[in-house]
Amino acid sequence: MKNMMLLCALVIFAYSQDVQRTFNFNYTVNIESSNGKKIELWIPIPQSNSVQTIKIIAIESDGLNYTVEEEKDHGNQYLYINHSDGSFDERTVSISFMTNRKEHQNMKYDAISSEDYLDAYSMVSIGATFSEIIKNNRLSKNNIRGIYDHVLSGMHYGKPKNVGDEYYNDPWLSSKEKYGNKGVSRDAVVALYQQAIFEGGDYTFGNGNSLYACDIGVGNCTDYHSYFMSLTRTLGIPTRFHMGFSIPLENDGLVGGYHCWADYYVEGEGWYPVDISEADKHPLKTDYFFGTVCENRVEMMVGRDFVLEGYGEETVNLFIYPLLEIDDEPSTSFTKHFSYKNI
Repeated sequence: MKNMMLLCALVIFAYSQDVQRTFNFNYTVNIESSNGKKIELWIPIPQSNSVQTIKIIAIESDGLNYTVEEEKDHGNQYLYINHSDGSFDERTVSISFMTNRKEHQNMKYDAISSEDYLDAYSMVSIGATFSEIIKNNRLSKNNIRGIYDHVLSGMHYGKPKNVGDEYYNDPWLSSKEKYGNKGVSRDAVVALYQQAIFEGGDYTFGNGNSLYACDIGVGNCTDYHSYFMSLTRTLGIPTRFHMGFSIPLENDGLVGGYHCWADYYVEGEGWYPVDISEADKHPLKTDYFFGTVCENRVEMMVGRDFVLEGYGEETVNLFIYPLLEIDDEPSTSFTKHFSYKNI
């Protein structure tokens, strides 16, 4: 009987390691006329690794000059449009690629140094506040599940931009609850967002600001995993940040926005993935998303604080959506959309 149970367990484990999905993905940017002013555009390009195989089908630049560049710190690639003559009409830039993505657990990746994933980022600090959180909650590098559970219990998924919008109300946020270590109301979450937009600040959801995440406790996937990284890196656990897209379960369609997750390193065992925000949205999969991520995604970039060729600002905190400059000034004169189709 024990042998039969062991065989069943091995069959289930082997099956879980072989779940995969293959799809085409289109990343498209429509740029408005620049009236002859210089156009610069940056778009991430995904790469193959042990859990995904990428085949670039086409890069279409609509006559705009481009190069494919490599970001040095993490080895990511990106498309760099640099067209000094600009344009007098709308231009469409697109990257089409085929992805084969595997469900996976811990993996040993080639040419990845765990020592490169211990320091702070501009919005992912270590020590200080996070040392106190670790001490007060008795978190330990020997119990990473405890860190995962701490972030999961302390964060609430929500992106309320105005009083009364979708994320302001149940089932996302409630008038009866207080959020984060500061015990704020949902009205305070909205006020912080609106203040950050008005002042150009980053103390709000969606920036992956780990101090905001622990203080306020309401955000999206960037915030959950930045908080997790601050705690694990403070404890000396190498942790990486991944950004990409979740792919819906239908055969084809549009992808609404980005998604991110993390993985942490255990010596001799490799990198274990976690997806805490998905666990929060799907409580029945809390155990699953600690140590496993599904095949319904594509990874575009690893890391934070990117230095991009020609980009005006010193570093880029998050790089998943297009970045556009017209005559060396940041611009929002573009639209973007993402689509997929199963193969």
